[in-house]
Amino acid sequence: MSEEPEQAARGKILIVDDTAANIEILYKILKGEFDVLFAKSGADGMRMVREHTPDLVLLDVMMPDMDGYEVCRLLKRDPATARMPVVFVTAMGNDEDETRGLELGAIDYLTKPIRPPIVLARVRNHLELKRRGDLLEQLSAELARKNLELEVLAREDGLTGVANRRHFDEALRSEVQRATRNGRNLSLIMCDIDRFKQFNDLYGHLAGDSCLQLVGELLRKSFKRAGEVVARYGGEEFAVILPDTSAELAGHLAERLRLELMGQALPHAQSEFGVVTMSLGVGGGLATRDHNVEWYICSADGALYRSKAGGRNRVSVWEDQ
Repeated sequence: MSEEPEQAARGKILIVDDTAANIEILYKILKGEFDVLFAKSGADGMRMVREHTPDLVLLDVMMPDMDGYEVCRLLKRDPATARMPVVFVTAMGNDEDETRGLELGAIDYLTKPIRPPIVLARVRNHLELKRRGDLLEQLSAELARKNLELEVLAREDGLTGVANRRHFDEALRSEVQRATRNGRNLSLIMCDIDRFKQFNDLYGHLAGDSCLQLVGELLRKSFKRAGEVVARYGGEEFAVILPDTSAELAGHLAERLRLELMGQALPHAQSEFGVVTMSLGVGGGLATRDHNVEWYICSADGALYRSKAGGRNRVSVWEDQ
């Protein structure tokens, strides 16, 4: 095996001490297993931390200008270095000094004179703990990303990229409750691709999938306002939830969508129009206690049925009696 992976795995230690002899002692103890950097003042130590991002800082307490406590405080205050392990190495061995260092965020406190086996063992342990902590954080971030992907998949139609039926049902229920509570308008558009079975039979299922994807893309582009939900309701049928929208306005929006699909001029030899078209039904109006989820679905579906029965490729708006 090459030595490069071994070298890459070596921990990086920064020694901050104003006494050269102390640096020399620690360097001799650690150089066999770790990459060792050093700084002779608190300010220089802060600069080295920013430039080299060590895995562990061995920090003297008693230094001129900026002592170890101040260096530790600054490290822990900065989000970029707050998780960097700090170990105090000092001749000050009373409980008050050790307590102060630990309260500032140091993970350990080594007293002089230096005992090489103790220093080496503790540095090894702290670096292993840091390695495990970094790995856990990395795995947690990866798990969060995977969970987000799964959540999206659970709410999205795999073929068209719009919301799936499950998300639609949840969103419609929520919007009906909100609109009823606030006395606002709410509309629902149901869309059905005309003679889609014949299209599939004539051109094949891959062409059918492409047709559904085209319709999904048109819907996404047409309805982007906050709160609007575009969903694949089932098969070749799509639905659009339009908060704060009257049935009349929803009818105009549905008509615009119908014309946009016709404008795509996707050939359909089995259609009386020669291209792929859709029929649309709109149900909506001012939300009341009588207008529950079932009412919106039934009214939009009823209007869609009228469009189909009336010759297809048209928009019908349900009139609430």
